[in-house]
Amino acid sequence: MQEGTEDNPMRSTPISADQAIPEHDENSFYNIKSNARQTLYMRTGETKIVLEPKLASQVTNASNMTFDRVMLNRADVWHQVMIHHDGQCEKQKILDMLFNTFPLYDLFPVAYRRHANIDFFLVRMCPQAIGKLFDDGLKLKFGQLELAVSIRLGAAKFQTGQIFPRSMIAEAVQERCKNAQLYGMVNVLNLDNFAAHPQLEELCISLSNRSQFEVVCSAISQCLSSTARINNLRLANNRIFHTTPLSALKNSHLVCLDVSDNRIKHPSALRTLREIPLLELYVKGNPLTDVPDYEETLREFFPSLLKLDALVTVSTTIPADVNSDDEEEVEMSSPGVVLTDADLNAAAFKKYQMTPHWHLVTVHHNGICGKQEILDALFHQLGKLSFFPCYYKTYSKKDEFLVQNCYEALLYLVQQQLKLPVPSVNAVLKLSVAMNVAEAADNHVRPLRKLDDFVNKRFEENCLNLCSMQEGLNEYKYVDFSAKSPRILGYILEVAGKKFSHSCFILRLRNNDLQNCDALGNIGKLTRLVSLDLRFNSLSTITDLNGIPRNFIEELFLDHNPLCGTISSGVEYTRKIRRYFHNLKRLDGRPLVTDRGFTFQQNYICTMEAHKFAEAFLKHYFSLYDSFQRLELQELYHPKAQFSMTCSFDVDESAQLNSHQQRQVSYIGHSRNLLEFKGRLDLSFAALIVGNERIAYVLTTFPKTEFDFLSFRIDVPIFTPERVLIIVHGRLKEESEARLGESCSLGFTRTFYIQPCGMGTGLFSKAVEYKICNDMLHLCNLTFEGQNFLDTRAAEAKETSSTAELTPLEGDDRNDRENALTIFKQLTQLNQQWCVRCLEESSWNLMLAMNIFLKLYESGHIPKLAFTDSG
Repeated sequence: MQEGTEDNPMRSTPISADQAIPEHDENSFYNIKSNARQTLYMRTGETKIVLEPKLASQVTNASNMTFDRVMLNRADVWHQVMIHHDGQCEKQKILDMLFNTFPLYDLFPVAYRRHANIDFFLVRMCPQAIGKLFDDGLKLKFGQLELAVSIRLGAAKFQTGQIFPRSMIAEAVQERCKNAQLYGMVNVLNLDNFAAHPQLEELCISLSNRSQFEVVCSAISQCLSSTARINNLRLANNRIFHTTPLSALKNSHLVCLDVSDNRIKHPSALRTLREIPLLELYVKGNPLTDVPDYEETLREFFPSLLKLDALVTVSTTIPADVNSDDEEEVEMSSPGVVLTDADLNAAAFKKYQMTPHWHLVTVHHNGICGKQEILDALFHQLGKLSFFPCYYKTYSKKDEFLVQNCYEALLYLVQQQLKLPVPSVNAVLKLSVAMNVAEAADNHVRPLRKLDDFVNKRFEENCLNLCSMQEGLNEYKYVDFSAKSPRILGYILEVAGKKFSHSCFILRLRNNDLQNCDALGNIGKLTRLVSLDLRFNSLSTITDLNGIPRNFIEELFLDHNPLCGTISSGVEYTRKIRRYFHNLKRLDGRPLVTDRGFTFQQNYICTMEAHKFAEAFLKHYFSLYDSFQRLELQELYHPKAQFSMTCSFDVDESAQLNSHQQRQVSYIGHSRNLLEFKGRLDLSFAALIVGNERIAYVLTTFPKTEFDFLSFRIDVPIFTPERVLIIVHGRLKEESEARLGESCSLGFTRTFYIQPCGMGTGLFSKAVEYKICNDMLHLCNLTFEGQNFLDTRAAEAKETSSTAELTPLEGDDRNDRENALTIFKQLTQLNQQWCVRCLEESSWNLMLAMNIFLKLYESGHIPKLAFTDSG
C-alpha cells in the first residue's frame, strides 16, 4: 500500500486519465502490525480514506477477542476487516463467504484491497455484522472452508465527502434509469449484474444481502414513480435471495420483470408482487424452478401473465382464501438458532418455552417422499399436540415450513432426536430446526382463526356438517391442516361447543377416515345434540368408540365402518352400541323397537352403481319368479349357464308326509350336496343343471312362492365391467300353504354370477346386456329365533315405510331431509310418523312444516298419540 498525504477533505471530482493513482501491489504481503499511515484513494472520485494505525484500537484476532463495544457502535469512524487467506482463496470466493454469512445484516464493504496473504476492506455503521464475526470466533466459514479474520476498530476517521454506500447505490440506479437506452431499450430499467456498475467499483455489491437490496428496491421505486416510460425491470444475475424488499414495487406499473439467474428458492417468495399486473415474468436459473408445479403457483399470483420465461402461458384463476388477502409471507429477520445435538434434551430446550417467534423446520427427504406423506407422518407422530405447519415450501431434496406457538410439539420432536418415521415409504427422515427466525406480526397467518372460520362455514340450520373435512381445510392457504389430527378435530368441536351449544342438534362426520373417537370429547358441550353421523370412516372395533363422553344422542349412524362386519348378530350389535349411547332410539337409519329388536348386519355393496344394479336385477328376477311367467327367466340366463342347489331338509320319505314336507321333497330331488354323493362324480355332474332351457324348466317345477323382500340382505362384493357377483339372503313363503295356516317359510341364500354378453337393450343397462352365468341356491328351515327375527325386521321395515321418501334420495337431498326430520322432531316432540306427515305436506320445507304444526296444535287437531313414540 502506498503512503500518501492529506488533500482537500471535500469530495473530489473523478480522477482524470492523466492523473496517476497510486496502486497497491496485489503480490505484496500486507503487514497488519505496521503502524505506518496509509492512504486509500477512491477510484470513483470520492475523498480518500486515511488509515491511522497509531490512533486505532489494537488489532483483534481469534487469540485476543477483547474489543471496545463503544468503538464498534461509533458512526464517525471506519473499521478495518482483514481476511487471512495466504493466497489460497480468490476475492470472489471470499465475498461469497462474507455475504452468505451475513444475508440479513447491514453490510457495505468499502475500498476492498487484495494482497498476497491478506485481503481487507472497511465498513462503517455495520455493528451487527461485525458483532456476529466476534460471536463466531473471528472465523469466516463456508462448508469445509474456514478463514481467520482480524479486525482493527476505528482504523480511520469518517469525513464529509468520503464514500457513502447507500447514496452511491441509489445514484447508480438513477444513472441506469436516465440512460436506459444505453443499456438496452428506453422503457427498460436494466440492472443486470448490478455489482459491475462502474460507479460501484469501490463498493462490494451483492443483492443477496437484504440491506443492499432494500436500497436498490427503494431507488427503483423512485425511478418508476418519476419516469412513466419505464415499465420493464431487469434484475438478473444479482444473487438475489430475499425477495421481501421487492414489496416496494407492488404499486408500480411494471408489465415485465426479469429475475432470472438469481437464488430465489421458492415461487411463493414472489407473492409480494401479486398486485402488479405483470404480463411477462422470467425466473429461469433460480432454484424455484425445481419446485414441483411452480408454474401454477406463479400463475395464481399473476393471473394476467402471458409469458413465463420463454413460453406463452394461459393463467387460470384459482379461488383465493377469503382470509388470506391481508396475509403476507414471513420475513426471516435472522438465521435463527439451529438446534444441535447438545440441544436435543428437554432441559436445554426449555429456554424456548415462552418465545412467540416463528421457527423454521426443515425435513430432509432426498426426494423419496412428497408433502402429503410428510404431513401425514407428522400429524400421526404428534397426535393431540398443537402443530400447524405454515408457509410450506417443497424442494427436490428437502421441504421447509414455519411453526409458531407449538412448544410441546417441538419438544416432542426434540425428544425423538429430530427423527420422523414415514411408514408409507418405510424410511426415517432427519429434521432440523432453527428457532426464532422471525418475529410474529398481525399480517401473518393465524391457524386457529382459520379453524374458527371453518366452523362458522360448516354450521347451518342447527346442523354442524363436518363431512369430508379435508376438502374444506385444503381451501385455506399458507397453513396445512389434517382432518385425521385429533387436535384439529378436537379444537373444531371445542369452538362449536362454545358457539352452538344450545342450537346444534345434528353433527355429521362422514368420510374423515376416523380411526377412533379420541377427538370427540367435546361433543358433550353440544348439550342439545340428538343425531350423530359417523358413516364411511375407519372405526374397526367397538372399543374405538371409547372417546365419546356421556351424551343424549338419540340417533346414530355407524354403517360403512369396518366394525359393522366384526359383530356376529344384530342383537349383539345393538347391545354394544347402547353402552355408549344410552338414549339411543334409531341406529343406522332404523328405529330400535326393543333391546332385542332391530338391527341387522349391514349390506356390503362396493359402490353406489352396484347398489342401483343389484336393486334393479333382484326386483326384476324375483318378481318374475313369483309370477305365473317364471318360464321367462330363461332369457336372463346365458345359453351355457350353470345352476345348482342344495337344501338341508330332514324328511323321511317313507313316512306319511304333510303338504309342506311334500313340497320340500320337490327341492330334495335336485339337491347337489356333494357330501351325500360320497365321491361319486357321475351323480354330482348329473345334479348340475347346464343351459338356460334346462334351468328354466327346473325352476318352473319348484312350488309357487312369495319372496319376502323386507327380509333381504344383499352383498355385492364384486362389481366391475367384466363381472358382477350378487349374494342375497332372506326368506320365502310358500303361498298356497299360507291359506291353510301352516308354517311355510324357508330361509334361502342365492349367489348370482353375472357377466355382460353383448351390446343392446338389456334389462339392466341401456347399452350392455347382462346374463346370469352361474346361479347357486341353498334352502333351509328357519329356526324359531330366526323366524321371529325376520318377523321383527319386516314389522320395522313396514313401520319405517312412511319415511320411504328418504330412501331413494342420495347426497345433499337426503342429508337435507334427514336434517329436517331430526330438527323438526326435536322442536315439536312429535313421533316419527307425524313428523314425516307434516314435512311431506310442506314439501320438506322446515319453516312451512313448523307453521303447519303450530296451526294444527292450536286448533287441537293433533292427538296425544302423536307425541308418543311408536316404538
